[in-house]
Amino acid sequence: VAEWGSGGPSRCLNALCPSGMKPMDIAKQLECAPALVYNVKARETGGVPAKAAPKPAKAASRTMASAGGLSGLGDILAAVQSGEKDRIKMRRALEQIQAVIASALS
Repeated sequence: VAEWGSGGPSRCLNALCPSGMKPMDIAKQLECAPALVYNVKARETGGVPAKAAPKPAKAASRTMASAGGLSGLGDILAAVQSGEKDRIKMRRALEQIQAVIASALS
C-alpha cells in the first residue's frame, strides 16, 4: 500500500483528483480500489446521493374481529373449497392424460 501520510487515503485523493488524472490512474498510483477514488471525487462535487428515506412500517395484521369475524372465516372457507374443487379438476385431467398415455404405449 502506498504511503498516505497523516491524512489517510482521502486526503491524498483530494490532492490528486483536481490534478486532471483519471480515476484509474490515481487508484494505481495510490494502490487503492478505484471505487474509493470515485467516492472521494463524488463527495468533492457533492454528487453523493442522500440515503433513502426509511420505508414506512407495514400495517399490523388484522385480528379476526377487525377482519369481519365470521365473514372473514366464511371467505377463508370459500377459498379452501374453491381450491379443493380446482384440485379435483386437475386430478381428473391428470388421470385422463395418464389413460391416454397408457393406451398409446400398449
